[in-house]
Amino acid sequence: MPTDHLSTPTSSQVVDHQTLTRVHELLMAPNFPPEELIPVEDLVASVRAGVASVHVVGSREDPVAVAVVETLEGTPTVMLAYFATRQDQRGRGVGSALLRELLADITTQHPNTVVLAEIEHPDHHEPHPTHGDPAARLRFYLRLNGWILDVPYFQPPIDEGQEPVYGMLLLALDPPALLVKDGRLLRRAGLAEALETVTDAADPDLHPVDELLRAAAAPEGVRLLGLDELSKARVARSPRRPLH
Repeated sequence: MPTDHLSTPTSSQVVDHQTLTRVHELLMAPNFPPEELIPVEDLVASVRAGVASVHVVGSREDPVAVAVVETLEGTPTVMLAYFATRQDQRGRGVGSALLRELLADITTQHPNTVVLAEIEHPDHHEPHPTHGDPAARLRFYLRLNGWILDVPYFQPPIDEGQEPVYGMLLLALDPPALLVKDGRLLRRAGLAEALETVTDAADPDLHPVDELLRAAAAPEGVRLLGLDELSKARVARSPRRPLH
């Protein structure tokens, strides 16, 4: 079926090298700056190792949208590491349908799993003609019952020799009600353990790892913030240069 006529798109999981390469080239590379994008070789290796799963809407030759989900070993959480819709398909409901389908599948298979997502803070990253608008991206996730986690999150270096990305937000996407109380994601949700895994390769002497992990391990849990509380969210800043 031509992608122009997809009314209720469903995704398929892809694992072969050729399709992953095409998805990386057509959907991931145009939507993410180099410092936030893993090399295609790493994507393929993660899928083969069972660490990542890649879900695609559209045909293998003509992909329309992609979601890359990474497992965080030893924790009851997963990370929506990459999520993108092709530029000519934005605003047509393809992305929201894919995310709803993905969250429903995860909830069905693992009811107490927290789905995390990392995005650029709209106050610290400018809109980009191809990478998209951080403010619109945040509104998209929060419309689908996403919440801002009040931790000073930064994206650790993607590869050796690269810099971390500061001014980021960490979201919890439709967190299980059992793991939320009084507007907080409870400690037993495993956020601290998840972030220990995420930041495992980051040097705590160079990057604010300890501050992030302390916030995630708060005994009372981590505050869940809505869009109107964006200014209250803690922001990780580079220790070596100011955050714009």
